[in-house]
Formats: sequence, structure tokens, C-alpha cells
Amino acid sequence: MPTDGRGLLLLIVLLLPGLTYVALRDRRSSERRPTAFRESGAVVFCSLVTEFVTLVLFAVLRWLLPGLTPDVGRLVREGGEYARQHYVSLGWWGAGLLAFACGLAAAASVRAAAHAHPSQMSAWWVLFDGWYPGETVTVGCLLEDGAYLEGRLASFNVSAEDAPDRDLVLMQPLKYRAPGETEAHPLPWSAGCVSASRIVTLFVSYPIAGAEGAEGAEGEEGEASGQAGR
Repeated sequence: MPTDGRGLLLLIVLLLPGLTYVALRDRRSSERRPTAFRESGAVVFCSLVTEFVTLVLFAVLRWLLPGLTPDVGRLVREGGEYARQHYVSLGWWGAGLLAFACGLAAAASVRAAAHAHPSQMSAWWVLFDGWYPGETVTVGCLLEDGAYLEGRLASFNVSAEDAPDRDLVLMQPLKYRAPGETEAHPLPWSAGCVSASRIVTLFVSYPIAGAEGAEGAEGEEGEASGQAGR
């Protein structure tokens, strides 16, 4: 462990790619609650891998363009003397290599979030974002008292645990069917919040599926019209 401010700063810089990976992965996927050991392991492992790849690419670039890259051999032999003479170049190269390593970590986080294992996602995440990410879906909620509420999904709790103390927010157009009734009526409100503890069943309608169904219906109507014309 670092014992002074300089060592602590160096540790943070070295772990920055791993921190970038974890932060961006968590923003794009279902909320996870791993152990501190597992989270720390992910940060360290990602930092080591991305920095190793970055150093390998730098070595290749050093071999191809020796005049445009810092002389690592002289830096090792001369140490502070070489660093004082070329501190501007070393600073820019160091920042560039660190930024490249963070970029690799960010790219890895996108792939990790897009190919998350089903065990790391809640049923809500699978329904609302897993199959058609980025689409605004229409959600129907059958409540425990027999009532029915429908609306477009605005937001939902992204916790990976299917716990009852979660909420989802629906926005207009809202429809509500009271217990015992057969017809759903529109509500004049802009949005509403539903607790997971009150929901018995969820129904989801995807815009893509609806568009494909509409195209299929139009095609069938066209074929029927053509046959009728014959």
C-alpha cells in the first residue's frame, strides 16, 4: 500500500482504466451488488489487461518510429536526468497512453454490458431493456386487487434483485381499469408510479413487434385486395 501522497496518486492513475470499466459497465447494465473483493478484482484485472495491451502497442510503435517516441532505455538508465530533460514529451505520452488504456476499458464495458449473463439481470431488466434496448415499451400492470394500469414506461428500478420494494414509472397515455370492470378508461394524468409489491403480472408491448405486425397486416390486406381484383 502507498505510504505517501505520491504513491497514492500513482496507484489511482494505474487503476483508472479499471475504475472506468466498472463505472461505465454499471451505467449500461442492471445494478449489481458484488462483494468488495470481486469488485476490487475486476478493477485490478481490467487495469492490468488494458495497460499491458497499451504497453505492447507502444513497444511496437517504438520499434517502428523510434524518433517520435520516448527513449525508454535512456529513461531506465538515466532516470531523473532524462525525465527532467524531456518532461514535456514524457507527460504528453504518459497522458496519451493512459487515455488509450481508459478507452480500451470503456470499449470493454460496452461489450460486457451488451453480453451480460442472464443471472446478472432482473426479470424487469430482461422485459424492459434486455430484448429491445433503447425502445420505449408499453407496460400493462395487473394489480393484486384486480385493477389494471397501462402506460408507456418512463423509468424503472434497475436493481438485479427481484425485490418487492421497487417501483416503475409509467407516463401518458395512461389507461386504468377498476376492479370488476371490463373496460379500461384513459386517465388525465401525465405519469404515475406503481409499486412492485402491488403488481401480480406484467405485460409488455414492443414498438418493433408492433411495427412488424402492422407491416404483415398491410401485406395480407394487399394480397387479399389483389385476389379480390382477380
